[in-house]
Amino acid sequence: MSTIEITKDSENKLLSRREVVLNFKGGSGFITRSAAVEAISTRLGVPKDKVRIISLQGKFGLRDLVAQAYIYSDSNQMKRQLPAYLAIRELPKEERKKAREALKPKPAAPAEAAKKKS
Repeated sequence: MSTIEITKDSENKLLSRREVVLNFKGGSGFITRSAAVEAISTRLGVPKDKVRIISLQGKFGLRDLVAQAYIYSDSNQMKRQLPAYLAIRELPKEERKKAREALKPKPAAPAEAAKKKS
């Protein structure tokens, strides 16, 4: 596994979260989102379910991977502030499709559509 270098670590008291920017040395192309969550949680000593990866970006010409992550103290705050697709990104492929289907709005019944038109 690559080495992790913490570039920025700040506390956002207004949103009740810790904002961290990390650099995975030599990790571009090798680290998945779930592996990044695992590495961040072990490095910073926080539970995995409190860490949410916002972005993973590679740099042109380098093998480094820059990650931006938010660490929440309360899961309810995380669900309220962040969109659901960020949580779906970190799921395994099999579970991702099921979660996307659950988020899709259900089609309206024909009787309800007729009432709306009149």
